[in-house]
Amino acid sequence: MVEHAPATIEERFAGDGFVVLRGWLDVERDLAPLQREIGLLIEHAARACGARYAVPDDPAEFDRGYLTLVAAHPGVQPLVYDMAKNLVAFQRLIVDERLAGLYRALRGTSLAGTAPGSNGVRIDRPGDDRRAAPWHQEFQYQFRSLDGITFWIPLVPVVDAMGPVVLARGSHRHGVEPLIDTSGSGERDIADGAYGALRIPDEAAIAERYELCAPESRPGDLFAFDFLTLHASGANVGTRARWTVQIRYFNFSDPFGASIRWMGGLKHGTTLAGANALLAQAREAALNR
Repeated sequence: MVEHAPATIEERFAGDGFVVLRGWLDVERDLAPLQREIGLLIEHAARACGARYAVPDDPAEFDRGYLTLVAAHPGVQPLVYDMAKNLVAFQRLIVDERLAGLYRALRGTSLAGTAPGSNGVRIDRPGDDRRAAPWHQEFQYQFRSLDGITFWIPLVPVVDAMGPVVLARGSHRHGVEPLIDTSGSGERDIADGAYGALRIPDEAAIAERYELCAPESRPGDLFAFDFLTLHASGANVGTRARWTVQIRYFNFSDPFGASIRWMGGLKHGTTLAGANALLAQAREAALNR
């Protein structure tokens, strides 16, 4: 029997459209500072809403009591959600050389970028699916370059009950999916960050077309997935909020990105009607890569 060498990170990423790197980040160095600052942010947001929050000593338990707090003071949640992306520890993580170096290696580029509005911290509370992401690709919402990569980082252990991100293996190889506006308006503006009525056509068949993967994860693990990989939010039916980081990189050397001058997509103020022509060009460019 012929033995084959284990696939490299680059080979796994190219084949599957994503890769999960266990323990890629150092928890104490890379994540604990952000966990500590989020705990302090919760305290400050609670105070702004006339409440109190005791910050746990252990950074890993930064959200202990958070669900009880927001149940009594709902205004805390949007404050924390909006302000977390402004934390110094978060900004430092965005430009961490471990992420930048990995992107350059996966894409074979010397010049990578990330854009304002492309990065954030998600807080998915148990039973609250109002901001759950349906099946989608990152590209339509981000643009910048066809070969962008999203880095998805858990800040708490994400077990099966908490709804790990669901990825469709190999879906990136089928190019840019069209979007339909189920509201019928044709001008759905989602600059507020909601996915609204925009959907992938025949999304119910995605589970039949692809192998679906929803790996559990722990702080220190890193998911990297292609801007064209279909993915969706899992349902959190656990007892703890799912705190995760999303950081998105793009490639200045990508020909399509250069042709649109690295403009942003639907989450950066572009309407669906204004993006339709670009999406058609992108579908052709992706299939010809």
